[in-house]
Amino acid sequence: MTYELTLQQAETHTSDGFGKSKTTDAKTLIKTWVKVRRDREIPEFDAIEKFNWCFEGEDTSRKYTEKLAEMLNENGGMFIEDALKLKEKDICADVFPIPALRAMKKAIVNYFEKTGQIERLRKATETVICHCRHVTDLDIQEAIEKGNNTLESLGAVTGAGTGCNTCITRVMEIVTRRKTALGGIK
Repeated sequence: MTYELTLQQAETHTSDGFGKSKTTDAKTLIKTWVKVRRDREIPEFDAIEKFNWCFEGEDTSRKYTEKLAEMLNENGGMFIEDALKLKEKDICADVFPIPALRAMKKAIVNYFEKTGQIERLRKATETVICHCRHVTDLDIQEAIEKGNNTLESLGAVTGAGTGCNTCITRVMEIVTRRKTALGGIK
């Protein structure tokens, strides 16, 4: 069973979440929609009831999008947390970017935003930077906004960079980006 929409259907399609992504060559835009079966008592049991998509441009990744849709829609729908954990290697043997996977994750994030699920939104959009202390990019950004803009002060507040030290380069990249974004913290 396919869940691909025509461009005309896509314009009027309603859903709980919407996402889009371009292929690496920027020749194709894929739009995705998720319909969520909500669990009122345990939100972590929310599942994707239906996954739809449409291509604008060449459909070079159609077979991978169909495989993703099959995975998401089978057995009554995949739990959202499981869908967020999907990687390209789960869909195909060759590991390369699959735009439908990125777009699907954006649709889930959009669903979290629309339904005010702030903690789930945060969890879905954060990246672990320091695995020793389980410090995320959002933890580091919050610490920088509170005035911790050196590796030493970030380590003291978040724990990042105080274990095996393999994350120091990534921590400093975040510091540099945030300094630029916040107007050159000294």
